[in-house]
Amino acid sequence: MSENANYWLFVLRCAYFCVSSHLIMNKEQLKQYYDRFCRWQQAAPHYVNRHEGACRHCQNCGTEFADNFCPRCGQRAEVGRVGWNSIKENVALLWGMDSRSFAYTLYQLLTRPGYLVRDYISGRRQVSFPPVKMLVIVSLFAFIFESVFHLDNEILTLHTNLPEIDKIIKWFNDNKSWGTLFFQSFYILPTWIVFRFAPGYPRHTLPEGFFLQVFLSTLSLLLAFLDYINENAENVIATIYIVIAYHQLFGYSWWGTLWRCVATALTAMLTMIPFCFSVLLFFDTSFDDYLWVLVASVVSIVIILVASYRISLRRRFSVGFTAK
Repeated sequence: MSENANYWLFVLRCAYFCVSSHLIMNKEQLKQYYDRFCRWQQAAPHYVNRHEGACRHCQNCGTEFADNFCPRCGQRAEVGRVGWNSIKENVALLWGMDSRSFAYTLYQLLTRPGYLVRDYISGRRQVSFPPVKMLVIVSLFAFIFESVFHLDNEILTLHTNLPEIDKIIKWFNDNKSWGTLFFQSFYILPTWIVFRFAPGYPRHTLPEGFFLQVFLSTLSLLLAFLDYINENAENVIATIYIVIAYHQLFGYSWWGTLWRCVATALTAMLTMIPFCFSVLLFFDTSFDDYLWVLVASVVSIVIILVASYRISLRRRFSVGFTAK
């Protein structure tokens, strides 16, 4: 080996030694930061009475109280004379963002998605922005962003020779919020069956599954901005986020969450096949040859759901709340 090669090999070894030594020294500190972050993720919303002990006079009904809101008419304690802040509040009210922070809920969705969903469906809703309204607003922002920068990010890139089908596809691409939620809705029933006996949130219902998919649809639209940078990065990060959300919400181990997410995704995709063929058969009767595909899809769905349900049920009775 030449002297030049030996020199660069020595430099690489020195750099590796310095980096590894630095990481070893900070390993304990990094672990403390991570533990602190995990505790913050799992913590329930904390409400502070900023006016406790201070007597307030309601400008609306004249009631004296010591709280954030008037107990008689519900008006906030901070309400006073009209100022610049009043303009901001009225504009926010127009968009439905007057009482709960839209930006804060998006921040929670990106940093603790599963715990945010659990807080909402378990009754802690005051801290969260309404999920359906949030989905529509994020979709509107995405539309404005694409219009300003002349970008195109389609939900469906499929094109057929049937004008009716192409119109449906165009509608999905033009209405990203409802289009994304429509495809996410195929996950509601599989999630309800596969995660039926979850230790973290057992016996969840189909309506709760709907709101789970609404939050995940919003998350999907947020991550869709990565598609302008790299499409593969968007798919990988979206998949990781879904696994994290299911892990935080249902409380299974990482492996237990992963295989159940795979079973749920396979079931959802197999469910889309009969639906798509049913639409095609409605507009074109030349698809009779694909009957066996429909039968195979239905049989596969039944097998996956029954197997997942039986495994979860058996593990529930064998290991209780430590299900894997």
